[in-house]
Amino acid sequence: MKKYVILISGVAALGGLLFGFDTAVIAGTISALKNYWNLSDAAIGLVVAAASIGCIPGAFFAGRLADHYGRKKMMLLTALLYIIAALGSGLAGNFVQLVIYRFIGGLAIGMASTLAPIYISEVAPAQYRGRLGMSQQLAIVIGILIAFISNYFIADGGYHFITAQNQWRFMLGAALIPSFIFFILLLLVPESPRWLMLKNRDSLARKIFGKIYDESGAENELTVVKSDLDKNKGKLKFSAIFSPRFRKVVIIGIVFAAIAQLTGINIIFYYAPLIFEKTHVGGSVLFQTVLTGIVNLIFTIVAFAFIDRFGRKKLLLAGSAVMGVCMLIVGWLFYTNHLSSYFVLIVIFVYIAAFACTWGSVLWVYVAEMFPNRIRGNATSFAVFGNWTTNAIVSYTFPVMLSGLGAPLTFFTYGIINLCMILFVRRYIFETKGIKLEKIEQLYSKV
Repeated sequence: MKKYVILISGVAALGGLLFGFDTAVIAGTISALKNYWNLSDAAIGLVVAAASIGCIPGAFFAGRLADHYGRKKMMLLTALLYIIAALGSGLAGNFVQLVIYRFIGGLAIGMASTLAPIYISEVAPAQYRGRLGMSQQLAIVIGILIAFISNYFIADGGYHFITAQNQWRFMLGAALIPSFIFFILLLLVPESPRWLMLKNRDSLARKIFGKIYDESGAENELTVVKSDLDKNKGKLKFSAIFSPRFRKVVIIGIVFAAIAQLTGINIIFYYAPLIFEKTHVGGSVLFQTVLTGIVNLIFTIVAFAFIDRFGRKKLLLAGSAVMGVCMLIVGWLFYTNHLSSYFVLIVIFVYIAAFACTWGSVLWVYVAEMFPNRIRGNATSFAVFGNWTTNAIVSYTFPVMLSGLGAPLTFFTYGIINLCMILFVRRYIFETKGIKLEKIEQLYSKV
């Protein structure tokens, strides 16, 4: 595999780093925001969920816009939205402004979560697509870890200009630095060669394929993509993704992306300090939150050795089983009030590890590779739209469930959901490991 494809995939994946940073950074600000504006649990839920709500239209329209204007231009727009959101959130003068800028940040996250996987899948050689696609997830978990570390040092760094009243501003504004870096680096990457061919710009696509493959490999890729596009000529309407030909795979993709949020992973990352405050284990709550980010990063790296070796489906099945058991154990520990030992932290870390090397690693790879070339932009948007819609629901309802139903029933619910996901994966997920994008359409007709 050439270094060139690693570099351009890495730059695209930086949108995932900001995705991870912006979604996780809010965890360290919840208590401060609650006190600063005297917010209720529902208002806190809205602040957290505002980004997820913004992700819904961001994801929904990103694919359609990327099909029209190109992957690169839309990623540049995403970087600009990240910059605006970071500045606005850090300088917000009231609760409403904060929610608005969190929403703008959500637009960027939704777009990035759609565009980066599409771009990476379209430039990656088939035999390396799983690992390169995972660079998006690796960037996300690095972003989550950076957010947790940033929050920890801002809160406990002893800086004279940071007070209990304004530390949340520095936490939210810190995303400005990686946002600028993302924008500058995007200027250096090429457009997706498959999109260029979709727009009949074959000569430029040939040049880019030549940097990714050797000469014979580039010509072969051009031939395969050209043949696939020639079989599907004509303008495709958005509604066509639900035509009889594509309906099954699109529905599978939407459900798959949506239930990935029902694993409950983001209730850990968004509300980790709130959860750890309810345990009686010693040590800084923010430091414990940093540890969750470290575990997430380590096991995402571990997944690089698994995804193209064992395939997508086996990882999903194993992850659902382990996460389901972990959630049930956490619920039982809260129910019996056995929260004074480090066992509760260990179980949470095992849960995060299981997610990181299964669902977390597979999600963004699978939703970008499972759809045919002709509908990839629109269908991926719709699938990611389902993911963020569920994310918004989970983000908003978790603090309300925690205070209304109690921790035991809340975690029991998520445990049962994880175990039920095994049935869906066994029946409807098809293996895509090592298969060219143009050949994947033949698989889902057998599901």
